[in-house]
Parts: sequence; structure tokens; C-alpha cells
Amino acid sequence: MAERRFESAGGSRQRAAIRVRVPARDSRTGNYKCSVEWVHSGEKELFELWGIDSMQALQLAIRAAGGLVKGDEGDLRWVGSDDGYLGFPRTYPEFLPKALLRKLERMIDREIAAHTRKSEAGHKRRQRKQQQTRAGWRKPRPGTMPPGAR
Repeated sequence: MAERRFESAGGSRQRAAIRVRVPARDSRTGNYKCSVEWVHSGEKELFELWGIDSMQALQLAIRAAGGLVKGDEGDLRWVGSDDGYLGFPRTYPEFLPKALLRKLERMIDREIAAHTRKSEAGHKRRQRKQQQTRAGWRKPRPGTMPPGAR
């Protein structure tokens, strides 16, 4: 169903991959399983995650895939990414109390909003600077007089 490939961070040709298979319904129990294959260091490991429905099985499989690659975080690079992020966001256990989950979500939302405001303010400053430069306005260099001030 899905695959993510990795390269060695050290520059060697070593590669790794994580594969998530399509959830399948078990006819005996009615539950769903989703398999995750972790291929690294010349070995293949297969894990089965079970859920009440296909969505839960898939969510658990993706969470497990992130946990598997996290152990090799310093040694791997997601193909196309140079900042060390392996492409699996942090998830939280489903057994946490609803009130705690909501509190965590509010904290994350506040941090995202603060980051967004800061990023937008920087973007607006850069735009103003570009517009001023295009209009011919330039900030005087230290120790010089602006034209017409003499």
C-alpha cells in the first residue's frame, strides 16, 4: 500500500525501507490486521498490527512504522530530506484521558499559531523591504547624508 525509503546518513550506499500493507479483515474475528515490513541492514522484519476496523489497524501500523525507524534516526535520512526528519509525526497513546488529549492539542495549536505568526511577520518584513527597494528608497549607509539633506 505504501513505502518510505531511506538512505544512510553517513554517505554509504546502505538503504532501508518501511512498507505498510493494505489492512485485511480476519473472517474469524471480524477485526483487521495491517502488516508493516521493516527492511534494513540486509534483514526483513514483519509485524502485524490489529484493529477493530481497518482505519485503526492502519493508524496503528503507521505509528509502529514511525517507532521502528525512530531507533535508527541518527543513521538514516528520508530520501529527499536533508534535515534529518524521517517523515513520521509524533502520535499519542489512545488510552490517555480525553481531557489530557484535549490539553495537549491546545498546547500544540498554541505553538503552531505562535510559529505561524512569527513566520508571517518575517514574510511581511521581507515584502516591505523588497517594495521599498523597488520604489527606489534605500536606507542611507551609516555616516552618509541622504540626498537633499545638505
